[in-house]
Amino acid sequence: MIEKDATVPVATGAEAFLAQVRALGVVRYLFANTGTDHGPIIEALAKTAKEDPTDIQPIVVPHELSAVSMAHGYYNVTQKPQMVLVHTLPGTANALGGIINAQSSNVPVLLLAGRTPITEGELRGGKSQNIHWRQESRDQGSIVREFVKWDYELRTNQNLPAVIERAYKIAMSEPRGPVYLTLPREWLAEELESTRVLPGSLEPATKIQADPAALEKVAELLIHAENPLVVTKYLGRNPEAVESLVELAELISAPVVQTPSYVNFPTDHPLYVGTQTLKHAKHADVLFFVDVDVPWEPPRRDALRADVKIIHLERDPLFTAIPGWGFRADLPVTGCSEIALPVLNSIIKAKLAAGAESTSKFEERRKKITADHHVMARELEANIAAAKGQKPINPLWLSKCIGDVMDDKTIILNESVTSRLAEVVPLNRPGGQFSTPPAGHLGWGVGAAIGAKLGAPQATVIAAVGDGSYMFCAPTACHFTAQKYRIPFLTVVYNNQAWNAAIAAARGLYPDGVAQKTRNFPGTDLSPSPQFELTAQACGAYAARVEEPAELPDALQRALTAVKKERRQALLNVICKNPLA
Repeated sequence: MIEKDATVPVATGAEAFLAQVRALGVVRYLFANTGTDHGPIIEALAKTAKEDPTDIQPIVVPHELSAVSMAHGYYNVTQKPQMVLVHTLPGTANALGGIINAQSSNVPVLLLAGRTPITEGELRGGKSQNIHWRQESRDQGSIVREFVKWDYELRTNQNLPAVIERAYKIAMSEPRGPVYLTLPREWLAEELESTRVLPGSLEPATKIQADPAALEKVAELLIHAENPLVVTKYLGRNPEAVESLVELAELISAPVVQTPSYVNFPTDHPLYVGTQTLKHAKHADVLFFVDVDVPWEPPRRDALRADVKIIHLERDPLFTAIPGWGFRADLPVTGCSEIALPVLNSIIKAKLAAGAESTSKFEERRKKITADHHVMARELEANIAAAKGQKPINPLWLSKCIGDVMDDKTIILNESVTSRLAEVVPLNRPGGQFSTPPAGHLGWGVGAAIGAKLGAPQATVIAAVGDGSYMFCAPTACHFTAQKYRIPFLTVVYNNQAWNAAIAAARGLYPDGVAQKTRNFPGTDLSPSPQFELTAQACGAYAARVEEPAELPDALQRALTAVKKERRQALLNVICKNPLA
Protein backbone atom coordinates (compact mmCIF):
# COMPACT_ATOMS: atom_id res chain seq x y z
CA MET A 1 0.00 0.00 0.00
CA ILE A 2 1.25 3.47 -0.89
CA GLU A 3 2.11 5.74 2.02
CA LYS A 4 -0.14 8.79 2.29
CA ASP A 5 1.37 12.19 1.55
CA ALA A 6 4.10 10.50 -0.47
CA THR A 7 5.32 11.66 -3.85
CA VAL A 8 5.09 8.75 -6.27
CA PRO A 9 6.88 8.61 -9.63
CA VAL A 10 4.43 8.11 -12.51
CA ALA A 11 4.60 8.42 -16.27
CA THR A 12 1.01 9.32 -17.15
CA GLY A 13 -2.24 10.62 -15.73
CA ALA A 14 -3.60 7.07 -15.72
CA GLU A 15 -0.73 5.92 -13.50
CA ALA A 16 -1.34 8.90 -11.21
CA PHE A 17 -5.01 8.01 -10.98
CA LEU A 18 -4.26 4.38 -10.04
CA ALA A 19 -1.74 5.55 -7.44
CA GLN A 20 -4.46 7.63 -5.77
CA VAL A 21 -6.90 4.69 -5.81
CA ARG A 22 -4.28 2.36 -4.32
CA ALA A 23 -3.72 4.86 -1.52
CA LEU A 24 -7.37 4.51 -0.47
CA GLY A 25 -6.46 1.04 0.77
CA VAL A 26 -9.96 -0.41 0.22
CA VAL A 27 -10.32 -0.96 -3.54
CA ARG A 28 -9.36 -4.56 -4.27
CA TYR A 29 -11.32 -5.07 -7.49
CA LEU A 30 -11.89 -2.98 -10.59
CA PHE A 31 -15.02 -4.46 -12.20
CA ALA A 32 -14.36 -3.42 -15.77
CA ASN A 33 -15.97 -3.25 -19.19
CA THR A 34 -13.28 -1.42 -21.08
CA GLY A 35 -13.52 0.68 -24.24
CA THR A 36 -11.57 2.98 -26.52
CA ASP A 37 -11.28 5.56 -23.73
CA HIS A 38 -9.32 3.25 -21.43
CA GLY A 39 -6.06 2.72 -23.34
CA PRO A 40 -3.94 4.66 -20.82
CA ILE A 41 -5.49 2.77 -17.86
CA ILE A 42 -4.95 -0.58 -19.60
CA GLU A 43 -1.30 0.32 -20.19
CA ALA A 44 -0.85 1.51 -16.60
CA LEU A 45 -2.36 -1.70 -15.18
CA ALA A 46 -0.21 -3.83 -17.49
CA LYS A 47 2.96 -2.19 -16.16
CA THR A 48 2.26 -3.35 -12.60
CA ALA A 49 0.29 -6.55 -13.31
CA LYS A 50 2.82 -8.97 -11.84
CA GLU A 51 4.59 -6.81 -9.29
CA ASP A 52 2.14 -7.09 -6.38
CA PRO A 53 -0.47 -9.89 -6.02
CA THR A 54 -2.41 -7.73 -3.55
CA ASP A 55 -2.68 -4.85 -6.03
CA ILE A 56 -5.96 -3.75 -7.62
CA GLN A 57 -7.25 -6.65 -9.69
CA PRO A 58 -9.21 -5.90 -12.86
CA ILE A 59 -12.23 -8.20 -13.26
CA VAL A 60 -13.55 -8.42 -16.81
CA VAL A 61 -17.35 -8.17 -16.80
CA PRO A 62 -18.98 -8.02 -20.24
CA HIS A 63 -22.02 -6.05 -19.06
CA GLU A 64 -22.12 -2.92 -16.93
CA LEU A 65 -25.25 -3.80 -14.90
CA SER A 66 -23.52 -7.02 -13.85
CA ALA A 67 -20.35 -5.11 -12.96
CA VAL A 68 -22.17 -2.65 -10.68
CA SER A 69 -24.10 -5.54 -9.09
CA MET A 70 -20.81 -7.30 -8.32
CA ALA A 71 -19.46 -4.18 -6.59
CA HIS A 72 -22.78 -3.96 -4.70
CA GLY A 73 -22.53 -7.58 -3.52
CA TYR A 74 -18.90 -7.14 -2.48
CA TYR A 75 -19.79 -4.11 -0.37
CA ASN A 76 -22.68 -5.97 1.28
CA VAL A 77 -20.32 -8.49 2.87
CA THR A 78 -17.22 -6.30 3.42
CA GLN A 79 -18.49 -2.72 3.90
CA LYS A 80 -15.71 -1.69 1.49
CA PRO A 81 -16.62 0.23 -1.69
CA GLN A 82 -15.22 -1.02 -4.97
CA MET A 83 -14.69 0.59 -8.35
CA VAL A 84 -16.55 -0.05 -11.58
CA LEU A 85 -14.94 1.01 -14.86
CA VAL A 86 -17.28 1.63 -17.82
CA HIS A 87 -16.99 2.98 -21.35
CA THR A 88 -18.07 6.62 -21.80
CA LEU A 89 -21.74 7.27 -22.60
CA PRO A 90 -22.90 3.75 -23.61
CA GLY A 91 -21.26 2.12 -20.59
CA THR A 92 -22.76 4.69 -18.25
CA ALA A 93 -26.21 4.06 -19.73
CA ASN A 94 -25.87 0.30 -19.22
CA ALA A 95 -24.67 0.82 -15.64
CA LEU A 96 -27.58 3.07 -14.68
CA GLY A 97 -29.89 0.30 -13.45
CA GLY A 98 -27.22 -0.95 -11.07
CA ILE A 99 -26.56 2.58 -9.85
CA ILE A 100 -30.28 3.09 -9.16
CA ASN A 101 -30.19 -0.11 -7.08
CA ALA A 102 -27.08 1.03 -5.21
CA GLN A 103 -28.56 4.44 -4.50
CA SER A 104 -31.77 2.97 -3.09
CA SER A 105 -29.73 0.60 -0.89
CA ASN A 106 -27.26 3.27 0.28
CA VAL A 107 -24.39 1.27 -1.19
CA PRO A 108 -21.23 3.27 -2.04
CA VAL A 109 -19.95 2.34 -5.49
CA LEU A 110 -17.16 4.30 -7.18
CA LEU A 111 -18.39 4.43 -10.79
CA LEU A 112 -15.60 5.51 -13.12
CA ALA A 113 -16.34 6.28 -16.77
CA GLY A 114 -14.10 7.36 -19.54
CA ARG A 115 -15.14 10.60 -21.11
CA THR A 116 -15.14 10.79 -24.90
CA PRO A 117 -11.96 12.65 -25.92
CA ILE A 118 -12.47 16.40 -26.03
CA THR A 119 -9.81 17.52 -28.49
CA GLU A 120 -9.43 16.61 -32.17
CA GLY A 121 -5.72 15.91 -32.47
CA GLU A 122 -4.34 18.85 -30.51
CA LEU A 123 -3.45 16.67 -27.49
CA ARG A 124 -2.29 13.09 -27.06
CA GLY A 125 -5.35 10.96 -26.41
CA GLY A 126 -7.72 13.16 -28.41
CA LYS A 127 -10.42 11.92 -30.77
CA SER A 128 -9.02 9.26 -33.08
CA GLN A 129 -11.88 6.92 -33.97
CA ASN A 130 -15.23 7.37 -35.67
CA ILE A 131 -17.31 6.74 -32.56
CA HIS A 132 -15.55 9.50 -30.63
CA TRP A 133 -17.70 12.12 -32.32
CA ARG A 134 -21.09 10.42 -32.03
CA GLN A 135 -20.60 9.13 -28.47
CA GLU A 136 -19.97 12.56 -27.04
CA SER A 137 -22.75 14.24 -25.03
CA ARG A 138 -23.12 17.78 -23.75
CA ASP A 139 -23.30 16.60 -20.14
CA GLN A 140 -22.42 12.93 -19.61
CA GLY A 141 -22.97 13.11 -15.87
CA SER A 142 -26.57 14.19 -16.31
CA ILE A 143 -27.52 10.59 -17.12
CA VAL A 144 -26.76 9.45 -13.58
CA ARG A 145 -26.87 12.70 -11.60
CA GLU A 146 -30.24 12.05 -9.96
CA PHE A 147 -28.99 8.72 -8.59
CA VAL A 148 -25.49 9.54 -7.35
CA LYS A 149 -24.37 11.64 -4.41
CA TRP A 150 -21.71 13.45 -6.42
CA ASP A 151 -20.43 13.56 -9.98
CA TYR A 152 -17.38 15.25 -11.42
CA GLU A 153 -15.41 15.44 -14.66
CA LEU A 154 -11.66 15.64 -14.16
CA ARG A 155 -10.22 18.81 -15.68
CA THR A 156 -6.58 18.46 -14.70
CA ASN A 157 -4.28 15.85 -13.19
CA GLN A 158 -2.98 18.38 -10.70
CA ASN A 159 -5.95 17.98 -8.34
CA LEU A 160 -6.30 14.19 -8.59
CA PRO A 161 -5.60 13.65 -4.87
CA ALA A 162 -8.41 16.00 -3.87
CA VAL A 163 -10.82 14.49 -6.41
CA ILE A 164 -10.28 10.87 -5.33
CA GLU A 165 -10.36 11.78 -1.64
CA ARG A 166 -13.60 13.69 -2.14
CA ALA A 167 -15.21 10.86 -4.12
CA TYR A 168 -14.40 8.34 -1.40
CA LYS A 169 -15.48 10.51 1.52
CA ILE A 170 -18.79 11.49 -0.05
CA ALA A 171 -19.59 7.90 -0.98
CA MET A 172 -18.81 6.63 2.53
CA SER A 173 -20.50 9.42 4.52
CA GLU A 174 -24.10 8.88 5.63
CA PRO A 175 -26.37 8.38 3.91
CA ARG A 176 -23.93 6.36 1.85
CA GLY A 177 -24.30 5.98 -1.89
CA PRO A 178 -22.65 5.82 -5.31
CA VAL A 179 -20.51 8.56 -6.87
CA TYR A 180 -19.56 9.11 -10.52
CA LEU A 181 -16.27 10.31 -11.94
CA THR A 182 -15.45 10.84 -15.61
CA LEU A 183 -11.89 10.92 -16.93
CA PRO A 184 -11.20 12.44 -20.37
CA ARG A 185 -8.66 10.38 -22.29
CA GLU A 186 -6.38 13.38 -22.78
CA TRP A 187 -5.75 13.66 -19.03
CA LEU A 188 -5.20 9.93 -18.70
CA ALA A 189 -2.63 10.07 -21.50
CA GLU A 190 -0.89 13.23 -20.26
CA GLU A 191 2.80 12.72 -19.47
CA LEU A 192 3.72 13.33 -15.82
CA GLU A 193 6.75 12.80 -13.61
CA SER A 194 5.10 12.30 -10.22
CA THR A 195 1.92 12.64 -8.17
CA ARG A 196 1.43 13.45 -4.50
CA VAL A 197 -0.79 10.80 -2.95
CA LEU A 198 -3.85 11.67 -0.85
CA PRO A 199 -2.26 13.97 1.74
CA GLY A 200 -5.45 14.34 3.81
CA SER A 201 -7.40 12.08 6.15
CA LEU A 202 -9.68 9.51 4.55
CA GLU A 203 -12.16 9.39 7.42
CA PRO A 204 -15.69 10.03 6.13
CA ALA A 205 -17.98 12.40 7.96
CA THR A 206 -19.07 11.14 11.37
CA LYS A 207 -22.31 9.20 11.55
CA ILE A 208 -25.55 10.91 12.54
CA GLN A 209 -26.39 10.55 16.24
CA ALA A 210 -29.98 11.17 17.21
CA ASP A 211 -30.86 14.11 19.45
CA PRO A 212 -30.64 12.86 23.08
CA ALA A 213 -33.83 14.76 23.98
CA ALA A 214 -35.67 12.96 21.17
CA LEU A 215 -34.37 9.60 22.39
CA GLU A 216 -35.68 10.43 25.88
CA LYS A 217 -39.14 10.92 24.36
CA VAL A 218 -38.84 7.67 22.43
CA ALA A 219 -37.90 5.83 25.61
CA GLU A 220 -40.89 7.25 27.49
CA LEU A 221 -43.30 6.29 24.74
CA LEU A 222 -41.95 2.76 24.42
CA ILE A 223 -41.78 2.07 28.16
CA HIS A 224 -45.34 3.17 28.86
CA ALA A 225 -46.91 1.66 25.72
CA GLU A 226 -49.44 -1.10 26.25
CA ASN A 227 -49.07 -2.51 22.75
CA PRO A 228 -45.84 -1.33 21.12
CA LEU A 229 -44.69 -2.65 17.75
CA VAL A 230 -41.21 -2.36 16.24
CA VAL A 231 -41.01 -2.39 12.44
CA THR A 232 -37.79 -2.57 10.41
CA LYS A 233 -36.71 -3.19 6.84
CA TYR A 234 -33.01 -2.52 6.33
CA LEU A 235 -31.49 -2.09 9.80
CA GLY A 236 -29.45 -5.23 9.06
CA ARG A 237 -27.42 -3.51 6.34
CA ASN A 238 -25.27 -2.64 9.35
CA PRO A 239 -24.98 -6.08 10.99
CA GLU A 240 -23.79 -4.58 14.28
CA ALA A 241 -27.20 -2.95 14.73
CA VAL A 242 -29.06 -6.27 14.93
CA GLU A 243 -27.85 -7.04 18.45
CA SER A 244 -29.04 -3.62 19.65
CA LEU A 245 -32.50 -4.15 18.14
CA VAL A 246 -32.78 -7.54 19.85
CA GLU A 247 -31.79 -5.93 23.15
CA LEU A 248 -34.41 -3.21 22.72
CA ALA A 249 -37.16 -5.72 21.97
CA GLU A 250 -36.23 -7.81 25.01
CA LEU A 251 -36.03 -4.80 27.35
CA ILE A 252 -39.67 -3.84 26.75
CA SER A 253 -41.06 -7.14 25.39
CA ALA A 254 -41.96 -5.57 22.07
CA PRO A 255 -42.96 -7.66 19.05
CA VAL A 256 -40.89 -7.10 15.92
CA VAL A 257 -42.08 -7.16 12.31
CA GLN A 258 -39.58 -6.97 9.47
CA THR A 259 -39.47 -6.72 5.74
CA PRO A 260 -36.55 -9.13 5.35
CA SER A 261 -34.44 -7.10 2.94
CA TYR A 262 -31.54 -7.99 5.25
CA VAL A 263 -31.25 -10.08 8.40
CA ASN A 264 -32.66 -7.37 10.67
CA PHE A 265 -33.97 -9.56 13.49
CA PRO A 266 -33.54 -13.31 14.08
CA THR A 267 -36.57 -15.15 12.71
CA ASP A 268 -36.38 -17.81 15.44
CA HIS A 269 -36.59 -15.22 18.25
CA PRO A 270 -39.82 -15.54 20.28
CA LEU A 271 -40.51 -11.81 19.87
CA TYR A 272 -40.49 -12.07 16.07
CA VAL A 273 -44.00 -12.03 14.61
CA GLY A 274 -43.40 -12.07 10.85
CA THR A 275 -43.65 -9.74 7.89
CA GLN A 276 -47.27 -8.52 7.94
CA THR A 277 -46.98 -5.02 9.38
CA LEU A 278 -50.61 -3.86 9.19
CA LYS A 279 -51.89 -7.07 10.78
CA HIS A 280 -50.07 -6.12 14.00
CA ALA A 281 -49.93 -2.34 13.60
CA LYS A 282 -53.70 -1.87 13.77
CA HIS A 283 -53.64 -2.87 17.46
CA ALA A 284 -50.54 -0.88 18.43
CA ASP A 285 -50.60 2.27 20.55
CA VAL A 286 -46.93 3.01 19.74
CA LEU A 287 -45.29 2.19 16.40
CA PHE A 288 -41.51 2.40 16.26
CA PHE A 289 -40.23 2.39 12.66
CA VAL A 290 -36.47 1.78 12.50
CA ASP A 291 -34.83 1.96 9.07
CA VAL A 292 -38.04 1.61 7.07
CA ASP A 293 -38.86 3.56 3.93
CA VAL A 294 -42.28 2.08 3.07
CA PRO A 295 -44.05 0.59 6.12
CA TRP A 296 -47.03 -0.56 4.03
CA GLU A 297 -48.77 0.28 0.77
CA PRO A 298 -50.41 2.79 0.35
CA PRO A 299 -49.61 5.32 3.12
CA ARG A 300 -52.65 5.36 5.41
CA ARG A 301 -53.42 5.94 9.08
CA ASP A 302 -57.12 5.12 8.94
CA ALA A 303 -56.31 1.44 9.52
CA LEU A 304 -54.57 2.30 12.82
CA ARG A 305 -55.78 3.22 16.26
CA ALA A 306 -56.80 6.87 16.52
CA ASP A 307 -54.48 7.38 19.48
CA VAL A 308 -51.41 5.65 17.97
CA LYS A 309 -48.07 7.42 18.28
CA ILE A 310 -45.65 6.84 15.40
CA ILE A 311 -41.89 7.20 15.83
CA HIS A 312 -39.60 7.03 12.81
CA LEU A 313 -35.83 6.63 13.29
CA GLU A 314 -33.81 6.89 10.08
CA ARG A 315 -30.86 8.75 8.60
CA ASP A 316 -33.38 10.90 6.76
CA PRO A 317 -36.80 10.23 8.33
CA LEU A 318 -38.50 12.57 5.83
CA PHE A 319 -36.92 10.75 2.85
CA THR A 320 -36.13 13.96 1.04
CA ALA A 321 -34.70 12.09 -1.98
CA ILE A 322 -38.14 10.62 -2.72
CA PRO A 323 -40.38 13.09 -4.59
CA GLY A 324 -43.65 11.91 -3.02
CA TRP A 325 -43.76 10.22 0.39
CA GLY A 326 -46.84 10.42 2.61
CA PHE A 327 -46.03 8.33 5.70
CA ARG A 328 -46.53 10.77 8.55
CA ALA A 329 -44.81 10.36 11.91
CA ASP A 330 -45.51 12.04 15.25
CA LEU A 331 -41.84 11.91 16.16
CA PRO A 332 -39.40 11.72 13.23
CA VAL A 333 -35.89 11.16 14.61
CA THR A 334 -32.82 11.73 12.46
CA GLY A 335 -30.02 9.29 13.26
CA CYS A 336 -28.11 6.16 12.33
CA SER A 337 -29.74 3.19 14.05
CA GLU A 338 -26.44 1.46 14.76
CA ILE A 339 -25.35 4.29 17.06
CA ALA A 340 -28.77 5.59 18.18
CA LEU A 341 -30.17 2.28 19.43
CA PRO A 342 -27.40 1.60 21.99
CA VAL A 343 -28.00 5.07 23.46
CA LEU A 344 -31.76 4.49 23.49
CA ASN A 345 -31.27 1.14 25.22
CA SER A 346 -29.14 2.79 27.90
CA ILE A 347 -31.84 5.38 28.54
CA ILE A 348 -34.51 2.68 28.81
CA LYS A 349 -32.37 0.61 31.20
CA ALA A 350 -31.85 3.60 33.48
CA LYS A 351 -35.55 4.41 33.53
CA LEU A 352 -36.53 0.81 34.27
CA ALA A 353 -33.93 0.60 37.03
CA ALA A 354 -35.54 3.69 38.55
CA GLY A 355 -38.93 1.98 38.54
CA ALA A 356 -40.49 3.75 35.55
CA GLU A 357 -42.71 0.76 34.79
CA SER A 358 -43.65 -2.57 36.34
CA THR A 359 -41.75 -5.47 34.82
CA SER A 360 -44.78 -7.73 35.26
CA LYS A 361 -46.43 -5.94 32.32
CA PHE A 362 -43.47 -6.84 30.14
CA GLU A 363 -43.50 -10.46 31.30
CA GLU A 364 -47.18 -10.91 30.45
CA ARG A 365 -46.73 -9.29 27.07
CA ARG A 366 -43.75 -11.49 26.27
CA LYS A 367 -45.81 -14.64 26.96
CA LYS A 368 -48.50 -13.49 24.54
CA ILE A 369 -46.02 -12.54 21.81
CA THR A 370 -44.20 -15.85 22.21
CA ALA A 371 -47.49 -17.67 21.73
CA ASP A 372 -48.17 -15.63 18.58
CA HIS A 373 -44.69 -16.47 17.31
CA HIS A 374 -45.32 -20.20 17.72
CA VAL A 375 -48.70 -19.96 15.97
CA MET A 376 -47.03 -18.20 13.05
CA ALA A 377 -44.33 -20.89 12.86
CA ARG A 378 -46.93 -23.70 12.89
CA GLU A 379 -48.93 -22.01 10.12
CA LEU A 380 -45.83 -21.75 7.97
CA GLU A 381 -44.97 -25.40 8.61
CA ALA A 382 -48.48 -26.43 7.58
CA ASN A 383 -48.29 -24.38 4.38
CA ILE A 384 -44.94 -25.96 3.49
CA ALA A 385 -46.27 -29.45 4.19
CA ALA A 386 -49.21 -28.79 1.87
CA ALA A 387 -46.85 -27.55 -0.84
CA LYS A 388 -44.29 -30.34 -0.55
CA GLY A 389 -45.67 -32.76 -3.15
CA GLN A 390 -47.14 -30.26 -5.59
CA LYS A 391 -46.07 -30.40 -9.23
CA PRO A 392 -45.08 -28.09 -10.81
CA ILE A 393 -42.93 -27.33 -7.79
CA ASN A 394 -44.38 -24.87 -5.29
CA PRO A 395 -41.93 -22.02 -4.53
CA LEU A 396 -42.57 -22.56 -0.80
CA TRP A 397 -41.18 -26.09 -1.05
CA LEU A 398 -38.17 -24.89 -3.04
CA SER A 399 -37.51 -22.23 -0.39
CA LYS A 400 -37.77 -24.83 2.39
CA CYS A 401 -35.27 -27.07 0.59
CA ILE A 402 -32.83 -24.17 0.24
CA GLY A 403 -33.24 -23.42 3.94
CA ASP A 404 -32.41 -27.05 4.75
CA VAL A 405 -29.01 -26.88 3.02
CA MET A 406 -27.99 -23.57 4.59
CA ASP A 407 -25.33 -23.50 7.29
CA ASP A 408 -23.47 -20.84 9.27
CA LYS A 409 -21.34 -20.01 6.24
CA THR A 410 -24.21 -19.51 3.78
CA ILE A 411 -24.96 -16.11 2.27
CA ILE A 412 -28.08 -15.74 0.13
CA LEU A 413 -28.53 -13.05 -2.49
CA ASN A 414 -32.29 -13.10 -2.86
CA GLU A 415 -33.93 -11.81 -6.03
CA SER A 416 -36.74 -14.36 -6.08
CA VAL A 417 -39.08 -11.34 -5.67
CA THR A 418 -42.52 -12.97 -5.20
CA SER A 419 -41.45 -16.39 -3.92
CA ARG A 420 -41.34 -15.70 -0.14
CA LEU A 421 -37.86 -17.17 0.23
CA ALA A 422 -36.88 -14.83 3.07
CA GLU A 423 -40.01 -15.80 5.02
CA VAL A 424 -39.14 -19.50 4.87
CA VAL A 425 -35.39 -19.89 5.30
CA PRO A 426 -33.81 -19.36 8.74
CA LEU A 427 -32.51 -15.78 8.98
CA ASN A 428 -30.64 -15.72 12.26
CA ARG A 429 -27.14 -14.57 11.32
CA PRO A 430 -26.65 -10.87 10.53
CA GLY A 431 -25.18 -10.52 7.06
CA GLY A 432 -26.53 -13.91 5.96
CA GLN A 433 -29.13 -12.67 3.46
CA PHE A 434 -29.54 -9.68 1.15
CA SER A 435 -32.71 -9.11 -0.86
CA THR A 436 -33.68 -7.20 -3.97
CA PRO A 437 -32.74 -3.49 -3.66
CA PRO A 438 -35.69 -1.18 -2.90
CA ALA A 439 -35.59 0.39 -6.37
CA GLY A 440 -36.20 -3.06 -7.83
CA HIS A 441 -34.13 -2.85 -11.02
CA LEU A 442 -34.07 -6.55 -11.88
CA GLY A 443 -30.87 -8.37 -12.80
CA TRP A 444 -29.04 -7.69 -9.53
CA GLY A 445 -28.91 -11.11 -7.84
CA VAL A 446 -26.42 -13.18 -9.84
CA GLY A 447 -23.87 -10.38 -10.18
CA ALA A 448 -24.27 -9.53 -6.50
CA ALA A 449 -23.61 -13.18 -5.61
CA ILE A 450 -20.33 -13.13 -7.55
CA GLY A 451 -19.28 -9.96 -5.72
CA ALA A 452 -20.28 -11.44 -2.38
CA LYS A 453 -18.20 -14.56 -3.03
CA LEU A 454 -15.18 -12.39 -3.87
CA GLY A 455 -15.70 -10.48 -0.62
CA ALA A 456 -16.34 -13.59 1.50
CA PRO A 457 -14.36 -16.40 -0.17
CA GLN A 458 -15.01 -18.88 2.68
CA ALA A 459 -18.79 -18.46 2.45
CA THR A 460 -21.22 -20.63 0.52
CA VAL A 461 -23.00 -18.13 -1.71
CA ILE A 462 -26.41 -18.79 -3.24
CA ALA A 463 -28.17 -16.53 -5.74
CA ALA A 464 -31.92 -17.19 -5.64
CA VAL A 465 -33.56 -15.49 -8.61
CA GLY A 466 -36.76 -15.54 -10.61
CA ASP A 467 -36.63 -16.51 -14.27
CA GLY A 468 -37.27 -12.90 -15.28
CA SER A 469 -34.57 -11.64 -12.93
CA TYR A 470 -32.16 -14.21 -14.34
CA MET A 471 -32.73 -13.05 -17.92
CA PHE A 472 -32.26 -9.43 -16.85
CA CYS A 473 -28.87 -10.10 -15.23
CA ALA A 474 -27.01 -10.59 -18.54
CA PRO A 475 -26.45 -14.23 -17.51
CA THR A 476 -23.75 -15.00 -20.07
CA ALA A 477 -21.71 -12.05 -18.80
CA CYS A 478 -22.09 -13.21 -15.19
CA HIS A 479 -21.29 -16.87 -15.87
CA PHE A 480 -18.34 -15.84 -18.06
CA THR A 481 -16.84 -13.79 -15.23
CA ALA A 482 -17.41 -16.59 -12.71
CA GLN A 483 -15.70 -19.09 -15.01
CA LYS A 484 -12.79 -16.82 -15.90
CA TYR A 485 -11.92 -16.06 -12.27
CA ARG A 486 -13.00 -19.42 -10.82
CA ILE A 487 -15.69 -17.99 -8.57
CA PRO A 488 -17.80 -20.89 -7.24
CA PHE A 489 -21.38 -20.10 -6.25
CA LEU A 490 -24.86 -21.56 -6.78
CA THR A 491 -27.67 -19.99 -8.78
CA VAL A 492 -31.19 -21.30 -8.16
CA VAL A 493 -33.78 -20.11 -10.70
CA TYR A 494 -37.39 -20.01 -9.50
CA ASN A 495 -38.75 -20.60 -13.00
CA ASN A 496 -42.51 -19.94 -13.06
CA GLN A 497 -42.52 -18.75 -16.70
CA ALA A 498 -44.28 -15.47 -15.86
CA TRP A 499 -43.90 -11.92 -14.58
CA ASN A 500 -45.71 -12.75 -11.34
CA ALA A 501 -45.27 -9.25 -9.88
CA ALA A 502 -46.99 -7.70 -12.90
CA ILE A 503 -49.81 -10.25 -12.71
CA ALA A 504 -50.31 -9.56 -9.00
CA ALA A 505 -50.36 -5.80 -9.60
CA ALA A 506 -53.01 -6.14 -12.32
CA ARG A 507 -55.09 -8.42 -10.10
CA GLY A 508 -54.85 -5.95 -7.24
CA LEU A 509 -56.11 -3.07 -9.38
CA TYR A 510 -58.77 -5.08 -11.25
CA PRO A 511 -59.77 -8.09 -9.08
CA ASP A 512 -62.88 -8.65 -11.21
CA GLY A 513 -61.37 -7.44 -14.48
CA VAL A 514 -61.22 -9.14 -17.86
CA ALA A 515 -57.63 -10.26 -17.36
CA GLN A 516 -58.52 -12.10 -14.15
CA LYS A 517 -61.73 -13.61 -15.53
CA THR A 518 -60.06 -14.85 -18.71
CA ARG A 519 -56.76 -15.62 -16.97
CA ASN A 520 -55.04 -13.73 -19.77
CA PHE A 521 -52.53 -11.12 -18.63
CA PRO A 522 -50.93 -9.74 -21.81
CA GLY A 523 -47.24 -8.93 -21.53
CA THR A 524 -46.57 -11.25 -18.57
CA ASP A 525 -46.08 -14.68 -20.21
CA LEU A 526 -42.46 -15.90 -20.21
CA SER A 527 -43.08 -19.18 -21.97
CA PRO A 528 -41.62 -21.08 -23.68
CA SER A 529 -38.92 -20.90 -21.05
CA PRO A 530 -35.28 -21.02 -22.21
CA GLN A 531 -33.11 -23.87 -21.00
CA PHE A 532 -31.19 -21.74 -18.54
CA GLU A 533 -29.03 -24.68 -17.54
CA LEU A 534 -27.45 -24.64 -21.01
CA THR A 535 -26.36 -21.02 -20.63
CA ALA A 536 -24.54 -21.92 -17.43
CA GLN A 537 -23.08 -25.12 -18.92
CA ALA A 538 -21.65 -23.09 -21.81
CA CYS A 539 -19.51 -21.32 -19.19
CA GLY A 540 -18.30 -24.48 -17.48
CA ALA A 541 -20.92 -24.69 -14.74
CA TYR A 542 -22.54 -27.75 -13.25
CA ALA A 543 -26.19 -27.24 -14.19
CA ALA A 544 -29.41 -29.21 -14.09
CA ARG A 545 -33.14 -28.86 -14.65
CA VAL A 546 -35.41 -29.97 -11.78
CA GLU A 547 -39.10 -30.71 -12.27
CA GLU A 548 -39.91 -33.29 -9.56
CA PRO A 549 -40.43 -31.93 -6.03
CA ALA A 550 -39.02 -35.09 -4.45
CA GLU A 551 -35.76 -34.61 -6.36
CA LEU A 552 -35.05 -31.13 -5.01
CA PRO A 553 -33.09 -32.02 -1.84
CA ASP A 554 -30.67 -34.28 -3.72
CA ALA A 555 -30.38 -31.85 -6.62
CA LEU A 556 -29.36 -29.07 -4.23
CA GLN A 557 -26.79 -31.31 -2.56
CA ARG A 558 -25.25 -32.27 -5.93
CA ALA A 559 -25.06 -28.63 -6.97
CA LEU A 560 -23.44 -27.62 -3.68
CA THR A 561 -20.95 -30.46 -4.01
CA ALA A 562 -19.89 -28.94 -7.34
CA VAL A 563 -19.52 -25.55 -5.65
CA LYS A 564 -17.71 -26.71 -2.50
CA LYS A 565 -15.67 -29.70 -3.69
CA GLU A 566 -15.13 -29.02 -7.39
CA ARG A 567 -14.81 -25.25 -6.81
CA ARG A 568 -16.95 -24.29 -9.80
CA GLN A 569 -20.21 -22.46 -10.29
CA ALA A 570 -23.51 -24.33 -10.44
CA LEU A 571 -27.08 -23.62 -11.51
CA LEU A 572 -30.43 -25.31 -10.92
CA ASN A 573 -33.30 -24.44 -13.23
CA VAL A 574 -36.27 -25.31 -11.04
CA ILE A 575 -39.62 -25.49 -12.87
CA CYS A 576 -42.12 -23.90 -10.49
CA LYS A 577 -45.87 -23.48 -10.37
CA ASN A 578 -47.11 -20.86 -12.83
CA PRO A 579 -49.22 -18.17 -11.10
CA LEU A 580 -51.99 -18.66 -13.70
CA ALA A 581 -52.03 -22.45 -13.49
